[in-house]
Amino acid sequence: MVDVNSVKIIVSLLLFFLIFPFFVLAEELGSDNDENNKLAVQEQQFTAEVQGLIVDRTMTRLGDDFYFFFSQYMNDRHGSLEENLVVKERPTALSGSIISVLHRDKVFYRTALSPGRKSAQDKAKEALSAATNYLLRWKAQREYQDTFDLDRDEF
Repeated sequence: MVDVNSVKIIVSLLLFFLIFPFFVLAEELGSDNDENNKLAVQEQQFTAEVQGLIVDRTMTRLGDDFYFFFSQYMNDRHGSLEENLVVKERPTALSGSIISVLHRDKVFYRTALSPGRKSAQDKAKEALSAATNYLLRWKAQREYQDTFDLDRDEF
């Protein structure tokens, strides 16, 4: 025969295992929202402090010359730049380099750079024009982007 006490214990254990996970889930969801809010505030504070950087990731004298001219031209034209850019260089075997300019890990300008200071200066002017056009398009797209149900970085 089945003992009444054992039935009570089994029923109480079943109820415990059915109801307890909901309390844990609700608590975890609340803590996730708090963590997400804290991360969003920290990200806003971080982006508010560091703006307008042009990061130098070049390796050779060619890349250094390009970075020098490009950053000089960018600072002259866009004195209050609010976005960070990266100048990245990949040296090639046949005495030259491939230069890429990135914004938020997206390449918007790439060129082959041959040896010579004049070449670096000309390519930096081309990159300035490309950066100006890209940033204008990017800002306009960001302004008119529908973010009703998704955040801007989730697209």
